[in-house]
Amino acid sequence: MLASYHLHICIFSHLRMLTIALEQLKFRAFHGFYPEERIIGNDFILDVYVTIADTIPVDELSDTVNYQDIFTIVKAVMAVPQPLLEQVVAGISHTIRERYPRVKKTVVTLRKMNPPMGAEVRNSLVSLEKEY
Repeated sequence: MLASYHLHICIFSHLRMLTIALEQLKFRAFHGFYPEERIIGNDFILDVYVTIADTIPVDELSDTVNYQDIFTIVKAVMAVPQPLLEQVVAGISHTIRERYPRVKKTVVTLRKMNPPMGAEVRNSLVSLEKEY
Protein backbone atom coordinates (compact mmCIF):
# COMPACT_ATOMS: atom_id res chain seq x y z
CA MET A 1 0.00 0.00 0.00
CA LEU A 2 1.52 3.31 -1.10
CA ALA A 3 0.80 6.43 0.92
CA SER A 4 2.36 9.84 1.08
CA TYR A 5 2.21 12.37 3.89
CA HIS A 6 1.45 15.92 2.84
CA LEU A 7 1.55 18.84 5.23
CA HIS A 8 1.04 22.49 4.42
CA ILE A 9 -0.19 25.65 6.08
CA CYS A 10 -2.75 27.93 4.41
CA ILE A 11 -4.21 31.31 5.30
CA PHE A 12 -8.04 31.48 5.40
CA SER A 13 -9.59 34.77 6.56
CA HIS A 14 -6.55 35.62 8.69
CA LEU A 15 -6.83 32.26 10.46
CA ARG A 16 -3.95 29.88 9.91
CA MET A 17 -5.06 26.40 8.97
CA LEU A 18 -3.02 23.20 8.98
CA THR A 19 -3.77 20.43 6.47
CA ILE A 20 -2.70 16.84 6.99
CA ALA A 21 -3.15 14.53 4.00
CA LEU A 22 -2.67 10.98 2.82
CA GLU A 23 -2.48 10.74 -0.96
CA GLN A 24 -2.73 7.84 -3.38
CA LEU A 25 -3.81 5.19 -0.87
CA LYS A 26 -4.40 2.01 -2.87
CA PHE A 27 -7.05 -0.55 -1.96
CA ARG A 28 -8.72 -3.60 -3.43
CA ALA A 29 -12.36 -3.37 -2.33
CA PHE A 30 -15.85 -4.52 -3.23
CA HIS A 31 -17.85 -1.31 -3.58
CA GLY A 32 -20.30 -0.99 -6.43
CA PHE A 33 -23.90 -0.93 -7.46
CA TYR A 34 -23.72 -4.01 -9.68
CA PRO A 35 -23.54 -7.54 -8.22
CA GLU A 36 -20.38 -8.43 -10.17
CA GLU A 37 -18.55 -5.50 -8.55
CA ARG A 38 -19.32 -6.89 -5.11
CA ILE A 39 -18.05 -10.32 -6.21
CA ILE A 40 -14.87 -9.59 -8.17
CA GLY A 41 -14.00 -6.25 -6.57
CA ASN A 42 -12.03 -3.40 -8.04
CA ASP A 43 -8.95 -1.29 -7.43
CA PHE A 44 -9.42 2.07 -5.74
CA ILE A 45 -7.17 5.06 -5.11
CA LEU A 46 -8.05 7.42 -2.29
CA ASP A 47 -6.85 10.87 -1.19
CA VAL A 48 -7.86 12.36 2.15
CA TYR A 49 -7.16 15.90 3.41
CA VAL A 50 -7.95 16.96 6.96
CA THR A 51 -7.76 20.63 8.00
CA ILE A 52 -7.50 21.91 11.56
CA ALA A 53 -6.85 25.34 13.07
CA ASP A 54 -3.10 25.84 13.25
CA THR A 55 -1.74 25.59 16.79
CA ILE A 56 1.92 26.22 16.06
CA PRO A 57 4.13 25.15 17.57
CA VAL A 58 3.07 21.55 17.04
CA ASP A 59 5.30 19.80 19.54
CA GLU A 60 3.24 16.74 20.37
CA LEU A 61 1.15 14.33 18.33
CA SER A 62 -1.83 15.38 20.46
CA ASP A 63 -1.45 18.91 18.97
CA THR A 64 -2.42 17.66 15.53
CA VAL A 65 -4.17 14.80 13.70
CA ASN A 66 -2.35 11.47 13.63
CA TYR A 67 -2.21 10.39 9.99
CA GLN A 68 -1.82 6.76 11.13
CA ASP A 69 -5.28 7.08 12.74
CA ILE A 70 -6.61 8.53 9.49
CA PHE A 71 -5.24 5.53 7.61
CA THR A 72 -6.83 3.14 10.13
CA ILE A 73 -10.21 4.88 9.68
CA VAL A 74 -9.94 4.77 5.88
CA LYS A 75 -8.94 1.10 5.89
CA ALA A 76 -11.89 0.16 8.14
CA VAL A 77 -14.44 2.05 6.02
CA MET A 78 -13.00 0.68 2.77
CA ALA A 79 -13.37 -2.88 4.13
CA VAL A 80 -17.18 -2.60 4.31
CA PRO A 81 -18.74 -2.95 0.83
CA GLN A 82 -21.12 -0.15 -0.14
CA PRO A 83 -23.26 0.14 -3.28
CA LEU A 84 -22.28 3.79 -3.86
CA LEU A 85 -18.91 5.53 -3.63
CA GLU A 86 -20.75 8.53 -2.18
CA GLN A 87 -21.51 6.41 0.90
CA VAL A 88 -17.84 5.47 1.26
CA VAL A 89 -16.48 9.04 1.18
CA ALA A 90 -19.25 10.26 3.51
CA GLY A 91 -18.44 7.47 5.97
CA ILE A 92 -14.74 8.34 5.96
CA SER A 93 -15.42 12.05 6.46
CA HIS A 94 -17.93 11.44 9.27
CA THR A 95 -15.68 8.98 11.11
CA ILE A 96 -12.66 11.31 10.95
CA ARG A 97 -14.72 14.20 12.37
CA GLU A 98 -16.14 11.94 15.08
CA ARG A 99 -12.62 10.87 16.12
CA TYR A 100 -11.15 14.40 15.84
CA PRO A 101 -13.72 17.09 16.80
CA ARG A 102 -11.06 19.78 16.10
CA VAL A 103 -11.28 19.05 12.38
CA LYS A 104 -12.64 22.04 10.45
CA LYS A 105 -12.70 20.52 6.98
CA THR A 106 -12.26 17.18 5.21
CA VAL A 107 -11.79 16.43 1.54
CA VAL A 108 -12.07 12.77 0.57
CA THR A 109 -11.59 11.73 -3.07
CA LEU A 110 -12.15 8.14 -4.15
CA ARG A 111 -11.29 6.82 -7.62
CA LYS A 112 -12.57 3.50 -8.93
CA MET A 113 -10.01 2.30 -11.45
CA ASN A 114 -11.29 0.82 -14.73
CA PRO A 115 -14.98 0.84 -13.74
CA PRO A 116 -17.09 -1.78 -15.55
CA MET A 117 -18.92 0.43 -18.05
CA GLY A 118 -18.48 -1.33 -21.36
CA ALA A 119 -16.04 1.41 -22.38
CA GLU A 120 -12.40 2.17 -21.75
CA VAL A 121 -12.38 4.53 -18.76
CA ARG A 122 -9.33 5.16 -16.59
CA ASN A 123 -11.38 5.82 -13.46
CA SER A 124 -14.59 7.16 -12.04
CA LEU A 125 -14.32 9.60 -9.16
CA VAL A 126 -16.35 10.86 -6.22
CA SER A 127 -15.05 13.67 -4.04
CA LEU A 128 -16.64 15.07 -0.89
CA GLU A 129 -15.52 18.38 0.61
CA LYS A 130 -17.13 19.03 3.97
CA GLU A 131 -16.65 21.97 6.35
CA TYR A 132 -17.57 21.74 10.02
